[in-house]
Amino acid sequence: MILHEPPLLGLLAGDADAEPILAESNRRISSVVERIASGDHAGAARQFVEEVALGPGQWDVLSPEVQHAFTTNAPTFLDESREGLYALSIDLDAVSRLTRPTLLSRGDQSPPFFPLVIAKLAAALPMAEQRVIAGAGHVPHQSHPAEYAEIVRDFCSKVT
Repeated sequence: MILHEPPLLGLLAGDADAEPILAESNRRISSVVERIASGDHAGAARQFVEEVALGPGQWDVLSPEVQHAFTTNAPTFLDESREGLYALSIDLDAVSRLTRPTLLSRGDQSPPFFPLVIAKLAAALPMAEQRVIAGAGHVPHQSHPAEYAEIVRDFCSKVT
């Protein structure tokens, strides 16, 4: 199994160390959700990219096609957000029974909740390997495709 920064924010609920990060993330996500609900899908898409997922200035780096995809998928994000943190979680007890090699990767420039989520998953997964991609954020397949492909290729070559 290969996972790059799954947005499992529900894993952080009740974790006192994660509460400030989770509160800030929820504030940003709620602001995006309100904007989508108001009908401003393009503005919400830009805000999501810049304040939640990728970071300041990243919207302008995206191709028009990717910007369009974010904008047209905004209503889907609204629907997902209505499911709450439960939808952004996973049963760690069940995960702990997974006996397959797992690659957990993250970028060192990603939002601060991702390292916390990866740490929880790594603690639960008995055969987890963690990798950090220097200079990358949430979408290394776009920003650092060669480095991400090498990490995946290396992992797959060890487990096949």
